[in-house]
Amino acid sequence: MRLLRLASLATIFTLTVGTWAYAQELPDGKGKAVVQTACTQCHSLDVVVSQPRTREGWTDVVSQMVGNGAELSDEDYNQVIDYLATHLGPASQSAPAKDRSTSTAPGEKSRN
Repeated sequence: MRLLRLASLATIFTLTVGTWAYAQELPDGKGKAVVQTACTQCHSLDVVVSQPRTREGWTDVVSQMVGNGAELSDEDYNQVIDYLATHLGPASQSAPAKDRSTSTAPGEKSRN
């Protein structure tokens, strides 16, 4: 019984430390928690942070992930794209353009 308790505590500790380290891979910003939750349902954050993309590139990827079953509200969809484009885009695309409208979730009508 004592060995089982020790193994359980070791597992909890490993998962807690692993989750904390995992969360440190993304820069702080609005949308970080949504990205961590939505994107890690199917893959690690390494997949996300290893491939910087433009806003258009992230829009395509997030749309594809929604098509593959990722569940995001329209608000979360836009927040994920804004976060990724701002924090994980190429240097020339790192800040969101002021004259661009907010991205539109698949199936949502454009707000223009």
